[in-house]
Amino acid sequence: MHSHLRRSILALVVAASVLAFLACRGEDPASRPATRTAPVRIVLGWSGDAATSRAVTWRTAAPAATPRAQIGVASTTGEGTVGPPATVPATPRTIRLDDGRSVTHYRAEFTGLRPATSYAYRVGDATSFSAWHRFTTASAEAAPFRFIYLGDAQNGLSDKWPPVVRAAFEAAPDARFVVHAGDLLAEGYDDSLWGAWLAGMGEHATGIPNLPVPGNHDLHRSPFVDASGRVLAASALWSAHFALPANGPSELNDLAGQNYYVDYQGVRIVALDVNAFANEDFVATDRTRVRQAQAIWLRQVLAGNPNRWTIVVRHQPIYSVVKSRDFAEMRAVLGSIYDQYHVDLVLQGHDHVYARTHKVYGGRLTDRSASGTIYVISVSGSKMYGITNTREPLMAAMRENTQLYQVVSVSDERLSCESRAANGTLADAFDLVKTAGRTSVYVNRVPSANRTR
Repeated sequence: MHSHLRRSILALVVAASVLAFLACRGEDPASRPATRTAPVRIVLGWSGDAATSRAVTWRTAAPAATPRAQIGVASTTGEGTVGPPATVPATPRTIRLDDGRSVTHYRAEFTGLRPATSYAYRVGDATSFSAWHRFTTASAEAAPFRFIYLGDAQNGLSDKWPPVVRAAFEAAPDARFVVHAGDLLAEGYDDSLWGAWLAGMGEHATGIPNLPVPGNHDLHRSPFVDASGRVLAASALWSAHFALPANGPSELNDLAGQNYYVDYQGVRIVALDVNAFANEDFVATDRTRVRQAQAIWLRQVLAGNPNRWTIVVRHQPIYSVVKSRDFAEMRAVLGSIYDQYHVDLVLQGHDHVYARTHKVYGGRLTDRSASGTIYVISVSGSKMYGITNTREPLMAAMRENTQLYQVVSVSDERLSCESRAANGTLADAFDLVKTAGRTSVYVNRVPSANRTR
């Protein structure tokens, strides 16, 4: 039986179970707002310059008459803003869910902000607003900062995922954003899973941006909408929840918010949706169209990069270590681009294990001071696989059956990555040091218990 057919059958079973549950129990009381126009699922993002802009999305059970956001420089003595806030209109969007409900999502853009400045904002309509939330814009120049990287959440969203998020922010309370390497959910169309995922993120979703890239599960479509399950575009809930830059390939408007890049204080972070390279379930002509456009776009984005550091975030790994996976065509096309344009770090998911290479160039281990890329695979959810392909001698560290988070610290001369279990145990660590030019010196700090060679 073809994988997309199996997936559609499973989706029908899951959907029937969810509908039966909702019919008997109703929605989770914790997710029900006080009124049908009260804002919920408030998610901070950005769509322009990280130093001068942000964007926010939210939703209501019933349409708000005059949706809007308010923003101003954050007060240093309490909640709210210094002086009267500016009012920003919001764009509404109605989405029909699989259980028959219609909800309204909104998006408001904050532009003309000052770099390295703390702002307070709230969302709502003319009669009521949410609580005040805060964020800080990026510096206009290169400056040290930290961010969090999380692999597949996907399973255990209600009980296993939240502790990893909490541990990550306890380790890096100053993190400026979170990158997600795909498969946020088991079924990308399932609104209840979106609610659980956001509940796990908690208030962090309102104060720092999420920068996700879709995995294969995030592309799963409702069997009530598309029984084939072979559409490369994510469901409407992806773009409804995430405000992301619209600087992806111009030929792929149908995949808006799935490929983009962000410049942040000396780093270019490229989010690349590699499903068209890695998944043969999709129609061959669609895969070819997407792959060609992405390769052209990626070369342009990397060639025109003015930043000292380059990081790519994607789902399926270049060097997979489980289930006999081997994405040879993807590796040939994208790996050569990473080599050519000196990509420093590639952050991935999909394998539900931890695996991290030494510095690799041209598919081979290279000298620690030569050109090359570090590739990392990690998992933050509860679904685990076993390692079946060690890919020696490329791997520096591998670990099974552990939910992990990563804190990446960046300065002008050093990029450091530490991977830890939810209990804080150090699983892996490495540095890349640049004193001149684009080439770094690699320093391996992996604990001896996790070394592969």
